[in-house]
Amino acid sequence: MITISSSNGLEITIPHDRTHLASMKSLDGTKLRRCLQCGKCSAGCPMCSFMEHPPNRTIRLLQLKNVEQVLADRSIWYCASCQTCSTRCPRGVGPAAVMDALRQLWWQRQGRSEEKVVQLANRLFLDNIRRFGRQHELRLGTLFNLKSGQLLKDAALAPKLLAKGKLKLRQAKTRNISEVARIFARVEQLRQEGGSR
Repeated sequence: MITISSSNGLEITIPHDRTHLASMKSLDGTKLRRCLQCGKCSAGCPMCSFMEHPPNRTIRLLQLKNVEQVLADRSIWYCASCQTCSTRCPRGVGPAAVMDALRQLWWQRQGRSEEKVVQLANRLFLDNIRRFGRQHELRLGTLFNLKSGQLLKDAALAPKLLAKGKLKLRQAKTRNISEVARIFARVEQLRQEGGSR
């Protein structure tokens, strides 16, 4: 192990082996070494202001083999998987895939996130997909605010979004709802067969 201390007191530990870098590559299919730290990913990230380590810093920490620091941070749970960072990346690194891989690595090591808000958002999101075959944003936002104890959060935005047609009061089910049900049933079957947490 090598520990580097910076002038601001940040210590970065670098293990000699490259196994975690190889595991990250195998999880996400990206080339972490391609990142030049241009910052375009973080500049376009809508969730960047909530993250301790924005996408480019997360990639840099992984390049420096400090996966434990990345996994200890909440940033991977704030990623919305919107793909903006991956679209903006001139080197094709795919930061969104890296974030997905980090969440998968976390899951393999520790099970589900302890972030209650993340668990709630994931559960409500999947419930909407299961019921409608697509996302019903108004229902998702309303239920999330109710269940997270933030009843009036973003309430002032609703009338504007409704007026612009961005939110729908009613959401029709997709025509292929039976196919969606089969997908959920198959995932549950695989989960039980694989003994996943």
